[in-house]
Amino acid sequence: MLIAVNTAFAVKIKHADHGEFYRVVIQTDKPVNFEEIPFLDAKTFVLSIDTTSKKINKKLLKRKYIKSLDIIYSGDSTKFVFEVSNKVKGYKIFTLKKPYRIVIDFLKTEKPQPEQKISLHDDPIYNLIVQYELKQKKTPVDAPAEKKIIVIDPGHGGRDPGAIAYGLKEKDVNLKIARKLKKILEKDPRFKVYLTRNSDRFVSLYSRTVFAVKKKADLFISIHCNASPTRTESGTYIYTLNLRGARSKLARLVEQRENKAVIDYVRVSTNPYVNRIVADLAISTTMTEGRNFARYLRKYLKHITDFKDIDSANFAVLKTPGIPSVLIEVLYLTDPVDIQLLKSEKFIENFSYSVYNAVVDYFFQE
Repeated sequence: MLIAVNTAFAVKIKHADHGEFYRVVIQTDKPVNFEEIPFLDAKTFVLSIDTTSKKINKKLLKRKYIKSLDIIYSGDSTKFVFEVSNKVKGYKIFTLKKPYRIVIDFLKTEKPQPEQKISLHDDPIYNLIVQYELKQKKTPVDAPAEKKIIVIDPGHGGRDPGAIAYGLKEKDVNLKIARKLKKILEKDPRFKVYLTRNSDRFVSLYSRTVFAVKKKADLFISIHCNASPTRTESGTYIYTLNLRGARSKLARLVEQRENKAVIDYVRVSTNPYVNRIVADLAISTTMTEGRNFARYLRKYLKHITDFKDIDSANFAVLKTPGIPSVLIEVLYLTDPVDIQLLKSEKFIENFSYSVYNAVVDYFFQE
């Protein structure tokens, strides 16, 4: 659609909730070229506008319909990446004049069913979940929508033991924590949970990311334990993807230990240019949403562990295109205090519940 030559325009975003659709309006000073970019995920809508404006204020869109909006500035274009919820079944796009506007109407699905009453179970873990939901004023757990798919990745395994110290192997601790977290998440009917490995076996980093993509995961959590040659480091770190590499010396050290393979970008077309665009957009979503989820993790983990930092590195296992991903270094196997916590069933349970609470907030906080 050719309307005007490329230039820099002021861009504003507006939105309104209508009866059968949710409208998002992108307003520019003058007519501009725009196009929709194909995306591998049907729940993701990408609009590219030929303008170099970088002063776009994102309005607070309703997460009920628009789960997230990323704005990517790339050369002479600005890309709007909308991730829609299951309450949206499609969209239509058109323009209006005076002033010039690009209008996207996200069509709603059927009206939601009335909420069911909460029924308490005999299971104490289930009741803890119900109590937490009531306290947070969220949707009752007996009335789930489409299940969120969580892939938990216990790091290392088989011929790759990971770090070894004080009689413990990292691969065993990772699997134990992952199994506990899976058990807790599965008590909540809103989640479907998979492990990349459920036994002591080797799984390549590439296979772990492919597994998450095939399961159409909504969230990817890789569980690891840290190690320090000086035995002076301790505490909990969370890493998210950063294609520019690590931000700190510590992150670079961990990256060298974990990053032994590189995942190919996602191919959705015979056109390599389209593939590069899709891969860039997908990885951008992975980075942005990974950081968002990491903040929820920090909110809960800081109360039960010595939480140190959220950092970023170029981990191969985090290159899950379009899937929010984090790598949690639970504690240090080489620290005498941390190792006692890692041997504690109570600590592992508390740690897992904290991760569960972060997952709930990430998906369902209004």
